[in-house]
Amino acid sequence: MAKIYKFTRNKKAYSEEFLAGVKPEIIGDFIQEQNPTMSIKAADAMALAIIYSTYLQLVLDEEGSKESIDNYKDYIWAANDKKTLH
Repeated sequence: MAKIYKFTRNKKAYSEEFLAGVKPEIIGDFIQEQNPTMSIKAADAMALAIIYSTYLQLVLDEEGSKESIDNYKDYIWAANDKKTLH
């Protein structure tokens, strides 16, 4: 009688691998190089916004959600509203 072994990998979700592997400072430097009049602080902030919006879309995709990040644009940019989020 043969024994059957099942090997499983402890695989992290792609969204987690993405977040762990991305380097915000490099993206911020690239954005600042493309927009020389933008401060490095603003470029770094923009890099973080891009990274986390990408992360959100990856999480929604992994969870099988039919939602898109476009459905949350009003909520994400609600910081411009007179009401505060916190």
